[in-house]
Amino acid sequence: MNYQAQQIKIAFTGVQVLHGVDFCVKPGEIHGLFGHNGAGKSTLLKILAGVNAHDSGELLLGDRVIRLSSPRDALNQGIACVYQELRLIPGMSVWQNLFLGRELRNKGFLDEVTMRQHTTQVIDEYGLSFHASDLVRDLSHPDKQMLEVIANLDRDARFLFLDEPTTALEGSQAEELLHAVQRIAREKNIGVVLVSHKLDEVLGVCDRATVMCGGKVIYHADKLTLSKAAIVDAIVGDAAVYQASSAKRTAPTESQPVFLSVKHLATSRLKDINLTARQGEILGIYGLAGAGRTRFCRTLYGLETLTGGEVELNGQTYRPSTPAHAIKHHIAYLTEERKKDGFIPNMSSFANATLPILQRFRTLGWVNHHQAESSALAILNRMNTRGTLSGPIKSLSGGNQQKVLFARVIGQNAELVLLDEPTKGVDIGAKADIYKIIYQLAEAGCCVLMVSSEEEELLEVADNIVVFRQGSCDGVTLSASALTPAHLRKAAWSHEEATA
Repeated sequence: MNYQAQQIKIAFTGVQVLHGVDFCVKPGEIHGLFGHNGAGKSTLLKILAGVNAHDSGELLLGDRVIRLSSPRDALNQGIACVYQELRLIPGMSVWQNLFLGRELRNKGFLDEVTMRQHTTQVIDEYGLSFHASDLVRDLSHPDKQMLEVIANLDRDARFLFLDEPTTALEGSQAEELLHAVQRIAREKNIGVVLVSHKLDEVLGVCDRATVMCGGKVIYHADKLTLSKAAIVDAIVGDAAVYQASSAKRTAPTESQPVFLSVKHLATSRLKDINLTARQGEILGIYGLAGAGRTRFCRTLYGLETLTGGEVELNGQTYRPSTPAHAIKHHIAYLTEERKKDGFIPNMSSFANATLPILQRFRTLGWVNHHQAESSALAILNRMNTRGTLSGPIKSLSGGNQQKVLFARVIGQNAELVLLDEPTKGVDIGAKADIYKIIYQLAEAGCCVLMVSSEEEELLEVADNIVVFRQGSCDGVTLSASALTPAHLRKAAWSHEEATA
């Protein structure tokens, strides 16, 4: 019995995201699903797993049309999804996580003995190395991944979707995980879909491959005919036609001094990061999801621990330690997830904009809030920020919230500005305003590092671009004016240098 999607369409806020997608996964096979950032993979996955409802088309289990209203509904149909962000509870044991939400009871009391025994049987059945009583927080990441997998299979899942399962794993760990999944698929007759940017890893185990671009399936092949080169060509293909803006600013020349130099930077999740950026330069950072772009920014800002390599700011050694230390070194960071860790929702725009620089307005231990507010207002007005700025920042639109965070950057008088997806979730008008702000920062002499998953945006705004691949960066700097989205995608997917 196959699980199929036929002519699936969905739109969000009037924008068509999927355009009649056909997809099929068969019991006992592994199906690789590929595509660049924004190709529609995650949207399709959420529809197949019951997270989102499609607008038109059909989902079929065998010959039966089904309509999923929730992930629980999907699980009841034997369909489960393991996401990149695991949903395990670290402080609970393996057996507690395995039975979470379906605990066994005996005469009104939790039947811990039976649950422990069953968990031990399941662990032994799948040949895993951990124990039922182990705390999840003490497991390795591959073991956590496998626990999520077997927890779904123990709920009688017949079709399993794995979203970027190897992103956080080293090469040997990833290989072991994928071969374990392959073995389970064969032995238990489970249909598995692997969504991944790591072609070589997935192609080593998959029986079938599908490539999506622009919300459509543009390539499909079985194991006998699929090839890595054809997949890369399919991914790159929809970006082949591109016209760069004629209004591009003049990039800084080599006569400008290098402000940021990174050599062989390493953390627990990054390895051998190399790059340089000059004063007044906007250096774009491109890469696939999980390539390490965000972790690199967080490391420079002291949010993740540096374990090796060298960083220099304006010719002086810099060792990231904490955000406060980074701020003292005139580094500002605009996070990708502003609602999660970018601002304090119930504080005013003025308060959020001045958080890192309150000491400037302190006299004898007291903060002059009127002076701080006036300073923030002057910056916010220059950026054409709209809305009730004295009210909670959460009441503003996404674009205006982002402008408040840029006001914070400007107020810090930062010399190195780290921008992680700076236009994420903002409308077209706000994007144009944000681009102007970024240009002004560079023209004022700031060294700007800009992470973006939108190729056209990066080519429009950045002077030069470096490509991150699987947690590393070779330091090769590419002139944005000589590139197209196709070049960027090929560089990220095929590990080849992008040459125009």
